Amino acid sequence: MTLFGTNRQFDLTRLPFTVAGAFLGIYQKLSDGRLYLSIYRSENVVHERPDLLRLVPVDAVGDELPSIYECDEAKLTVNTKQGSVEFTYDGPQIMRVRTNGVTLRVENEPKMHEGAYSRGSGKEIELAFNFMGKLLFNSISGKMEHNIFWNYAEVRPNPYKIDITGECAIHEYISNGTANDSYPPFDEAYKNTLAKFEEFRSAYPEFPVQYRDMARRAMWNVWHNQLGPRGTLTSSPIYMHKLFMDRAFGWHHGFHAMAMSRDVKRAIDVLLAMFDYANHLGVFPDNLSDQHQETWISTKPPIFGFATCYILEHFDTSELTSDDYRRLYDKLSKYTAYWFAHHDHARTGIPSYYHIDESGYDESTLFNGGLPIQAPDLQAYIVTLCEACSLLAEKLGLADDAERWDTERRRILAFLVEDLWDGEQFLARLPACGGKTYRCGSVAQLQPVMLGHRLPRTIIKKLARRLLDEREYLTDYGIASEHLQSPEFLAGSFTRGPVVAPTQALIILGLFDGGEQDAARSLAARYLNALNTEGLALGIHPFRAEPVTYMPTRREYSGQSVSFPFSAWVASVYLLLSQLFPAP
Repeated sequence: MTLFGTNRQFDLTRLPFTVAGAFLGIYQKLSDGRLYLSIYRSENVVHERPDLLRLVPVDAVGDELPSIYECDEAKLTVNTKQGSVEFTYDGPQIMRVRTNGVTLRVENEPKMHEGAYSRGSGKEIELAFNFMGKLLFNSISGKMEHNIFWNYAEVRPNPYKIDITGECAIHEYISNGTANDSYPPFDEAYKNTLAKFEEFRSAYPEFPVQYRDMARRAMWNVWHNQLGPRGTLTSSPIYMHKLFMDRAFGWHHGFHAMAMSRDVKRAIDVLLAMFDYANHLGVFPDNLSDQHQETWISTKPPIFGFATCYILEHFDTSELTSDDYRRLYDKLSKYTAYWFAHHDHARTGIPSYYHIDESGYDESTLFNGGLPIQAPDLQAYIVTLCEACSLLAEKLGLADDAERWDTERRRILAFLVEDLWDGEQFLARLPACGGKTYRCGSVAQLQPVMLGHRLPRTIIKKLARRLLDEREYLTDYGIASEHLQSPEFLAGSFTRGPVVAPTQALIILGLFDGGEQDAARSLAARYLNALNTEGLALGIHPFRAEPVTYMPTRREYSGQSVSFPFSAWVASVYLLLSQLFPAP
């Protein structure tokens, strides 16, 4: 199946051609339409140099050839009228190149202190880049020519070209590397890489025909964003995107795990991948990469109880052992205790958000009363954390622990339903202001619907009615993150209007579990159809113009995406919600 290509619905401006474990890949620059080879390491979360090495097919006299391309899960083919260039992988750290009737020209303008030189027999060229690491081009067959020359006055090589004909291996590493003594044939490397994707795909079920093509793109997206162990990555977390959010983020892994419904062992590994980086309190960083980069300014929403409960209820858990349950319980119980101990400094017994990033609603009206805040969505997360700990303790025969966690679950749920529910929506409470409560237009005040059957039926029905009302939250693309009549609605924001992926998943799954299956499937179909059209975007603008100012809504990446097109996070939301529909 061609996943991405020239003149197709989706192309490599949305994400790079790459594979699992690889920090090396090929991306199409939107502004000039050209392909670029880059190393996906970045000092900032948005990659600064995606256009590191320009890739240009040329003819025998060095003239550029017009080209088109297409890629499947393991091979990128660039076609010209005179021939083609193919790219695949021989493991995560080696990209293979094969030219047929044309030459591949690689162009670069290096920065100060970067390096480029021929070494050994002249069949090898090593390139060194600030922070990103090194590449070794090794000619396997044919020839490799270059014009590399050191410019001592500018402390860098002059801009250079490398011309490749035949076959070449490109090694990626941080410090020092050597060429292999031998390499498997190109076609064998391709088949081996494709087989690795197919093995990964076995963690997912078959999908309904209307979602099958995008589901394959989504599975490939999750697969190729799985990185590590490497560098400071001791597990294999899943990056959000190798270009636009070049990090692994904590709470994404709950969504990744819930989508892997045919492999409970793998789902548990993915669910706990970020816990490898937890501190002594049991909490892990907001995000991280393989080069000692960790952001501790906040954590992320505690979805792991919800995900654990979902897995225990919906997956075949017969393969799980007491060691698996113990691993889950030890991690989650410590993590849950952290939320009670370090997010309740007022000692009210109710956890609060202390930073907006802990909610996932970054610039939401949820926080118009200030911080800290005992937000309703947080209480829903805490309820499911306590429930997961109780269930796991029961499976381990820890009766006292199971009862203790169940008591906490019931207490937080009672607070949510009795103290925060006002008959129409859940309120937010400010513990530092004498427990003052307030309303806002954020859908976060309806998000406790994620609790499903745990909530009274009257509350579920009220929330369903509001979520399905086109005057309130329902748009053509799904559920808006801010009330449609709110003066604070801003379609060009992140969470003050757009249809945002995690919100869709939590609300739809909650409605389904709470007995509103028809409503849940209707919302899921509306949202999945939008993603089929727009691509796997983190957020989708629900309107072409701002409802208050009538100014045109901001457009990015040739669509209505808020930003971060084809992120792995949204890919797993797509895969998860698609499973609400029957498949062959």
